[in-house]
Formats: sequence, C-alpha cells, structure tokens
Amino acid sequence: MTIGVDIEKMYEAYDAGYQVFLENWLVKREVALDLMKQNLKPQAPGVSVLSVGAGPGDFDVQVIRTMLSSKPEDFKLRYVAVEPNPKHRRRYEQKIMTPEFSNVDLQIYPEQVENFQTTEKFDIIHYTHCLYHMPGHEKQIILQGMKMLKDDGFIIVTLATADAVVFETINKYTAITGQGFTDVQQMLQMEQMQSFIDELGLSYELVNYPESLDIKLCFEKDSAQGKALLDFFCQGDSSILTLEQKKEILDILISNINEQDGRKLVASNAATMVIPRANN
Repeated sequence: MTIGVDIEKMYEAYDAGYQVFLENWLVKREVALDLMKQNLKPQAPGVSVLSVGAGPGDFDVQVIRTMLSSKPEDFKLRYVAVEPNPKHRRRYEQKIMTPEFSNVDLQIYPEQVENFQTTEKFDIIHYTHCLYHMPGHEKQIILQGMKMLKDDGFIIVTLATADAVVFETINKYTAITGQGFTDVQQMLQMEQMQSFIDELGLSYELVNYPESLDIKLCFEKDSAQGKALLDFFCQGDSSILTLEQKKEILDILISNINEQDGRKLVASNAATMVIPRANN
C-alpha cells in the first residue's frame, strides 16, 4: 500500500502522541474485558475475535490473554485485527507475534476500517476508542459488524464520554487554527453513539466508568514527550500555536486538574457498550 507523504506524517505524529498518552493514561481495561467474558458464548470449533482499529496492540494483548483463559481448552482462537496506521501495525506485530501467542491464528489487515470486508463470522467484534476517526460512517460500521457476527456474537464499543477534557481542548485548537486531525463537530462521544444505536433499533448494555490522564508532561519546558502529549490533546500540531494560543489550551487543562500523589490528573472518562447480534 502506498501512503502519501502527508498521511504518513500524520500517522507518525499520531503514533508518537499516542505512545505518550498510553504511558500516562490511568485506564480501566478490565471493564471491557469483564464484559467480554460475561457475554461470550463460544461455539465449536473455536472462538473468533475481530479487533477494529486495533492500534499498537496494548489492549489486544489483554483481550487475547482473556480469551485464551476463557475459552474451552480444546477450542482454537482466531484473532483478526484491522489497523491502517503502519506505525501502529509494527508495534502491534512486536507485541502479538511472540511465543506466548504461537497457538493463536492471527491475521492483521492494513485497510481503512470502513473499507474492510470479510466473509468470516466472529463471536466478538470490538471497536475500542477507534470510532472517533470515522465520522459519518458510524451506523454503516455497526450494521456491517452485525452481519459479521455469529448467532450468539456481540459487538463491543468503547468511547470517551462527553465530560472527557480532551473534547474541550480539541475544540479550542480547532477554533484557534482551523486545523486538526479530526473534525471536532463530528468527533464521536459515547452519548452520540447511544443515539445512533437507538436510531438503529438495537438493544445494548452500557457501563460508564471514570478514567484519568496525568498531564504533568504538558508543563515541562522543551519536553519532546510533553509536546507529543499536547499534540494528542489538540489532535494536531501544537508547535504552530503562538505562546498566547498555547496558553489558552493549557488553561483548559489547568482548570480541570486534580492533583494526586504528584500527578496532575484530568478526566478522561469512558463507557463501554455491548450490542448483541440482532435477531432478524
């Protein structure tokens, strides 16, 4: 696949910011993992999982371990990942293609998520913090996912909720610059996702939970990691901001800080939705 220079730079910048984000994110992965275990109804000869927008693989490592411990011993595990960012895919392969997972039937596709097609059927399809980047395709993606589920299969969607501070900083950055990786007017929050699912007439279970992010790096002078983290909060290049404009972004973060044990925490609250296969 040939990637344009601008897209390649975007992928590289997003990957750098996301790595710093992951290192400072107080995330509750166990919520989604527990929902997977509770709802899984494996059918012989194996369990099949589709990870959409799989990222660099941090969460998928945990999902695979959970599935290996939850499935019947004689069942095989088939794990399919879709990730268009080549930087993420390289990290993914380093984490997943290890002796620990040598018995997992793993396949990684480089397609854009909205373009991915397969005749396979899955027990679980999960969209974990990825649907922000597919504005206008949300309903199509969920309906497409429904067609790829086994009879007792289900979709899991995890997204930030509207009170996550990142939406406010992205909004400010876009208002200041007119630029950004994401159209802030269409950037998906879980509350909007609920409305989409309601419009589709699908049933679901929703669990909300608090998460936070340590942002102290954003205030370290001449810090490459701090710049990468601020880029993530902007979903764009913070270096194009004037000092006054940068202060506007930082002031939003400062106004939302909760200091704990030397950390500067801001809300990054999330919710996970389980959508069982619709019975037509």
